[in-house]
Amino acid sequence: MSQGEPPEGAVMLPLGTDDDAAPGLADAHAPTPAPAHAPQTPSFGQAPLPRTQRLSLLETLQRAHVRVAAASMGAVALVLLLAAVLALRTYATNHLELVARSIAYTVEAAVVFNDRQAIQEQLTAIAQRESLRDAELLDASGTVLARYTPQGGTAARDVPGIVGDQLAALLMPGTTVAPILDQGRTIGELRLHGDGSVFARFLATAVGGILLCLVLLGLGMRASSRRMRRDIVEPVEALIAMTHVARAQRVAAQRAPASRIAEFHQLGEDFNALLTEIESQQAQLAQENRSLTHLANHDSLTGLYNRAFFSRRLARILQDAQTQGSSIAVLYMDNDQFKGVNDRYGHAVGDLLLVEVAKRIRAQLREGDLVARLGGDEFAVLLAPVHHVRDAVRIADKITASMDTPLPARSERIVPSVSIGIAVYPLHGHSADQLLRAADRAMYQAKKTRRGTSHVFQDPPQTPTTNEIPEL
Repeated sequence: MSQGEPPEGAVMLPLGTDDDAAPGLADAHAPTPAPAHAPQTPSFGQAPLPRTQRLSLLETLQRAHVRVAAASMGAVALVLLLAAVLALRTYATNHLELVARSIAYTVEAAVVFNDRQAIQEQLTAIAQRESLRDAELLDASGTVLARYTPQGGTAARDVPGIVGDQLAALLMPGTTVAPILDQGRTIGELRLHGDGSVFARFLATAVGGILLCLVLLGLGMRASSRRMRRDIVEPVEALIAMTHVARAQRVAAQRAPASRIAEFHQLGEDFNALLTEIESQQAQLAQENRSLTHLANHDSLTGLYNRAFFSRRLARILQDAQTQGSSIAVLYMDNDQFKGVNDRYGHAVGDLLLVEVAKRIRAQLREGDLVARLGGDEFAVLLAPVHHVRDAVRIADKITASMDTPLPARSERIVPSVSIGIAVYPLHGHSADQLLRAADRAMYQAKKTRRGTSHVFQDPPQTPTTNEIPEL
C-alpha cells in the first residue's frame, strides 16, 4: 500500500505529530500526575509532626532494642548483684565465726594462765593472716587482755580498705563474738570485725563485669542493628523506593524482591500483585485511548482518515509548503454510480462499493500521500509534494483506470467509477478551504464533461487539453 496504511482490521494510529490527534482524546484517559509531595492527613486529635521530628524505622528499632537490652541487662545485673551480696555476706559471716572459734581455741591455754604476751602474739598472728579489721580479747570480768588493730590504724588504710569498711558496716553491722571455754566454763570472750576490703574487691569486680557486659552489649547491638537493617529496613526501603518510582514516573514494571521475613515477603507479594493490576489497567487505558483516537481520526467503514483529520493534516502540510516554497495537490473524488448501486442493490452492496473504491485509491498513491473519506461517497487525496501539475494528473489517471475492474465475487456486474477534481497550491489557492473548494468545483466540472475522468481546476472553467495543463 503506497501511503503506508496498515492492513484492514489492524489498529490504525494517526500519522504525524501529536497535533494530528483529535483534541482532548489523547488525554481523555491519561492518569492525572500525582503531586510531588502529597499532603498527609493527621490522625484524629493529633497534630502533624514536622518532618525533622520523624524517626526512621531503623532508629525506632534501635531505640526499642536499646531500651529492651538495657532493661534486661539491668534486671539481670541487679538480681545477680543481690544474689552475690547475700552469698558474700553469708560467706563472710561464716568465715568470721570460724576465725573467732579458731582464735578462741588457740588462746585458751594462755587465757587460763593469764599470759597476756602469748595472748597478744597469737591474736596478732591469726588476725593478720585472716585480714581482720580489729579484734579484742576480754577475760571473764570484762578486762581487756589483748587488742589487735592493723599497723598504722584506720588512718593508714587504703581506699579499697576504707570503701570496704563502709560496705562491711552497711552489710554486716554486727560484731562477731566467740566465747573462750575451759572445761565448759567461760573464761573469756573474743570480739572481732572482718576487713571490708573483700567487699571492695567484689565491688570492683562487679563494676568491671558490668563494663564488660556493656561492651559486649554494644557489639551485640551493632551486629543486631546490621541484621535488622538487612532483614527489616532494606525490604521496607525497597518498597518505599518502588512506590516513589511508581507514583512519580507512572512506571509499574518493577517488582519487590523476596524477603526472609514472612510478613515482609507477603507484603511484597501483595505489592507486586497491586503493581501487576495497575500495569494491566494502564495497558487497558492505553488501548482504549488508542481506540478512541483511531475512531476520532478514521472512518469506521473504510478505515481511511476522516474529514477532520484530513483538514488538520492539509493545514499543516500547506503551512510547511508555504515555508519551504514547495507545491502540493488536492484531489477531490466523487463516486459516479454510488446512489444507483445503493438504491438498486441495497446498503450492504453500497458499503462494499465504498470499501473497494477506498482500497483501489489507496493502492495508487505514493508513500507519504494521504487519502480520506470526507463523507457519503466523497473522497479526498493529499499529494505532497508535487513538482508539476502533471504529477497530480498522472496519479488521478491511475486512480480512474483502477476503477475499470468490476467488484470481485459479485454475481452482478458492478463497475466503480469516480470523477476527480484537481487543485494545486499555489496555483489554485493559498488556504485549505480555497484548495478544497477549487478541487470540488473541478470535480463537478469533470462530471459535467465526462464521468470517470479527472479535471484540473480552471477559473473560468473550460475544457482543457493536454497542452493546456498549467505550469507550476
